[in-house]
Amino acid sequence: MSDDSASPAPSPSVSPAPSPGNGPLPSRRPVWIAFAGVAVVVLAVWAWQGHRGGIPASITLVTTDRDDLACASEQRFGRYRCEFRAPGVAWPDPPAPADRLVGYYTVEQKLYVIPGLFEQPALSQRYSSDESRKIPRDQRQRFAAGCQLKVIDRMSNFHTRWLKNGEWGHQDEAPVATASDCHIP
Repeated sequence: MSDDSASPAPSPSVSPAPSPGNGPLPSRRPVWIAFAGVAVVVLAVWAWQGHRGGIPASITLVTTDRDDLACASEQRFGRYRCEFRAPGVAWPDPPAPADRLVGYYTVEQKLYVIPGLFEQPALSQRYSSDESRKIPRDQRQRFAAGCQLKVIDRMSNFHTRWLKNGEWGHQDEAPVATASDCHIP
């Protein structure tokens, strides 16, 4: 007699043939390493361009600022220094115009101390134009110069003068920045 209640014999297990999508999953580590490498390169290029180009700033000016504005301090920043060592006390050997620090405000009312701003070609040309046309001081138009500023240090406890024969005012602190690529829109 046969036993019908016996369980059928197990069929041999057969693995399906590997198909292109069913193979072992590749490690994702190389993908993340490549992504991180690209991110580092992008950030480095972005930071380098930021240092090279500087901070865009719109500086409010009148061409008479070239001769009226001054600062007073004994601080030096490399070759840059104020025209005066103290309010009304000039240096015995004044700095060259390109090295002379002066305080300027942006249109957003942020004070920067910048050397040789009127040595920038666009500003020098504007100054020469106003001078050659003999425009009186009180009729010169205020304008904004767009420049790239590169902050090199901070000046503290100094004085500024806004008119040639004006009073000196105390300033607590301001960035010292060099200007480049100035233009007058």
